Amino acid sequence: MRSLVVYLLTAVLAATAVYFGFPEWFESEASGAQQSGKARPAPPVVIARVVEAPFADILEALGTIRANESVELTANRADHVREVLFEDGDRAKENQLLVQLQDAEEQALLDEAEIRLKEATDAHERSLDLFGQGIDAQADLDGAAAQMQAAQSRVTSLTATIKDHKILAPFAGRLGLRQVSKGAFVEPSDVLTTLDDLSQVKIDFTIPGTRLAEVEIGQDVVVRSAAVPGREFRGAVRAIETRLDARTRSATIRALVPNNDELLRPGMLAIVEVKRGEAPVLQVPEEAVVLIGEKAFVWFVDAQDVVHRTEVRLGRRKVGSVEVLSGLVLDDRIVVEGLPNLVDGKPVDIIRERSNDA
Repeated sequence: MRSLVVYLLTAVLAATAVYFGFPEWFESEASGAQQSGKARPAPPVVIARVVEAPFADILEALGTIRANESVELTANRADHVREVLFEDGDRAKENQLLVQLQDAEEQALLDEAEIRLKEATDAHERSLDLFGQGIDAQADLDGAAAQMQAAQSRVTSLTATIKDHKILAPFAGRLGLRQVSKGAFVEPSDVLTTLDDLSQVKIDFTIPGTRLAEVEIGQDVVVRSAAVPGREFRGAVRAIETRLDARTRSATIRALVPNNDELLRPGMLAIVEVKRGEAPVLQVPEEAVVLIGEKAFVWFVDAQDVVHRTEVRLGRRKVGSVEVLSGLVLDDRIVVEGLPNLVDGKPVDIIRERSNDA
């Protein structure tokens, strides 16, 4: 018991010595405690104003590039190849001869048929003259006319057959790889090469059926492809499919884009932007928006420089700006820098107002 009293007495004496020996330490601690009870200084912020500016209305979709005209060239009949008159990737003119099949037999038959046609024509003319003199009967004249018509039909038939031995370019364009060689035997189903008109390309893309009313024929489009980095190609909407896909409820749109340098090729994937014009809308910098769950907020600064967390309804977005549908009005002040330190209903220190060039 006695030892406990001694310990307590020693502790009291030590505390007294410290207090009188270091009074300034106790005063500084008390001063710090008083300072911590005072109001915190207003946090510095940078603000911007709600502006009304044009906002490009763009509908974006993925599409597939197709040639303006495209065909696989095949033989019209089975036969051997006599000549191949093109190389891989050549440019072809309309009606240019590309492949010639063997037609020597048909040519010989045609020569014979043309001789018979001349003989039948001469016989018809003689019969016509004799009929005029009253020598030949009507039956003789009709027989001569029939023989002449039969000979003419034979010539026409052989001429068509000989034409079938020629593979011509149906339109001007770029040829693909050559799939045939001289002397090869080809069937009508064999593909000899491909031909694509790449002077302009078609781009088919799909949009949700709910947005079909937003697209009209003639609207401008901008096309980009990862296969041609850094380039934009401009064209217009050419056609709108009359039916929606019953499974996806999407509509197919076709745009036509000039492709004079032939950089766009069939099968490429393309990003298509349909330009629907511009209209002035309220906009704020995107960094001013705070998302909490499914709601969006901004920090509004009132006339007394007090901030209020304000819910807003957002619309379309673009790089740097977002459309505001409700919650703010033109020229409202909002915080764009210094958001983490804000407290609803507390004043702020505006150090700068940033121009909002939407």
